[in-house]
Amino acid sequence: MNMKENVLIIGGGPAGSASAMNLLQKGFSPTIIESESFPRYHIGESLTTECVDALNRLGLSEQLQALKAPQKQGVRVFSKHPENSFYIGAGDAWQVERATFDTMMLNEAQKRGAKHIQAKVKKLTQQTDNWILELDNGQSLESRFVIDASGQQRLSHKQGLFGPIKDGTYQHQVAFFAQYHGIKRKNSDQFDTLIFHIDSHAWCWMIPLSEDVTSIGLVVPVDQYKQKKLKPDLFMDHRLSNFSLPMMERTKDATRISEVRTMSNYSYCIDEYCRDGLFCVGDSHRFIDPIFSFGVEFAVVEAAYVARAIEKCCKTPSKANEHHHEYMQCTTQAQNIIEDILAYFWAHPWGFANMAHFRHADEFLEIFAGRIYETEPGEGLLKVREELQQ
Repeated sequence: MNMKENVLIIGGGPAGSASAMNLLQKGFSPTIIESESFPRYHIGESLTTECVDALNRLGLSEQLQALKAPQKQGVRVFSKHPENSFYIGAGDAWQVERATFDTMMLNEAQKRGAKHIQAKVKKLTQQTDNWILELDNGQSLESRFVIDASGQQRLSHKQGLFGPIKDGTYQHQVAFFAQYHGIKRKNSDQFDTLIFHIDSHAWCWMIPLSEDVTSIGLVVPVDQYKQKKLKPDLFMDHRLSNFSLPMMERTKDATRISEVRTMSNYSYCIDEYCRDGLFCVGDSHRFIDPIFSFGVEFAVVEAAYVARAIEKCCKTPSKANEHHHEYMQCTTQAQNIIEDILAYFWAHPWGFANMAHFRHADEFLEIFAGRIYETEPGEGLLKVREELQQ
């Protein structure tokens, strides 16, 4: 077993950088191939408690503290009326500006010994027992193990290396997002994530990134956007101005300080996402509607599991298929928990609130803290799944 062998990682975001750091801890020599220059803009700014714990296990406590990010204790969900809201505790976590956070992660991976190549992967092919990456700078790289951390680009799937992609529940939505100054934050808001929803699959998020800067997103059905025939910035400004009273109370004197970006048809799932030493991590195999902010956790925690799977493949190559299956089973089960919880929220929002506050408060706190890996479903989750089947 050559524990110093190279592992190629496609993508330098949190999934790729965390994969590299986990591999370095196990004695591997990772190479990150990233096409973009950092810092870069990205959404998905809210961390969970388990995500922070996973980062601390990588020895990043000091680096995280240096970000001076706002502390998040949970999520408050509003309907159309200010008095109709409920709170979901989520433990101790942070809201992070992704440009700064992602840059810290990539820089730290390099400091610890990961090689970084700024290039785009043009082609990924299998040759005997190895994988060949052809880059747009003319380089050709070869390795027994490749981690696809390309996010929503889904490089390995687009190269035809995995089965069909399935549309998620939210594939007919479009998201608009930007940063704002001058949000009026109430005392009860603290630095928590605020969710404002009105109709099924029409909602906004508000995530404070500092005392002055707030990330706001708007998600609506695609048809609703097309009917207005407005440019994205005008549509978002118009929709926020009359979305709901709780949202309007906070945004009436706000100023947008960034361009409005959009993303549509962003919910998807690939059932089989590793084979022959090629592993997908995070968004490269599945993306769930981001209402409860688990994207970075999926990336960072799956990075630990993929490093473990590769280590097992090296130690017992005859059981490689078993190690691939274990990785997919564990990561799929965790993501299924969040998808089911989210589906229940949309189907029964006040039943969800009752579950989270009274009937199964401790269990829901564990789920929203992100402790969803290698766990048996509790009574609350079983009830959720039972009602979803009805």
